[in-house]
Amino acid sequence: MFHTSPVASSSSLHPDVFPSAVLAIAHRGNQHALWPDNGDLQQVMISGTIAADAPVAASVTMDAITPHRLIATLRVWHRLQGNPATKPVLPLTQQQRRRLILMLRALDGWQEHATYRELAEVLLDPGVRHQSRRDWLTSSTRAQIIRIVRDAIGRMQGGYLDLLLGY
Repeated sequence: MFHTSPVASSSSLHPDVFPSAVLAIAHRGNQHALWPDNGDLQQVMISGTIAADAPVAASVTMDAITPHRLIATLRVWHRLQGNPATKPVLPLTQQQRRRLILMLRALDGWQEHATYRELAEVLLDPGVRHQSRRDWLTSSTRAQIIRIVRDAIGRMQGGYLDLLLGY
């Protein structure tokens, strides 16, 4: 939420640097706006009325998603400074971390010439060693380990850079 700052400095931002809103709605004395942002839209709230020559401040609600709010606020600040908008880099979720670890382990085994079946036995399900060849060839576990190895190879061949871009 943006509002008039009680303190000004020589580097204060003023409302004239705000981009034109795609959509703006007044509600309970506040203005909710959607600003274009790197092919996406960013929602902002402006509290009350800010005079054109008034310094602008940002307030961030402290709750479970405060880190995400701070990242979004920093993106707005960069944008208002005239820097190009970038996609946010958010921390990996627990599921993403688990999958990345699994991919690294699978890649290690693949590089040591382990078979998909051996990888699946160690990383996913020890019971695959008891499956018949026919059952293994149609197994969802086989398809899963093949996808994991394929994705790991992709990360190794430059896809790791996507992590830095938040993908």
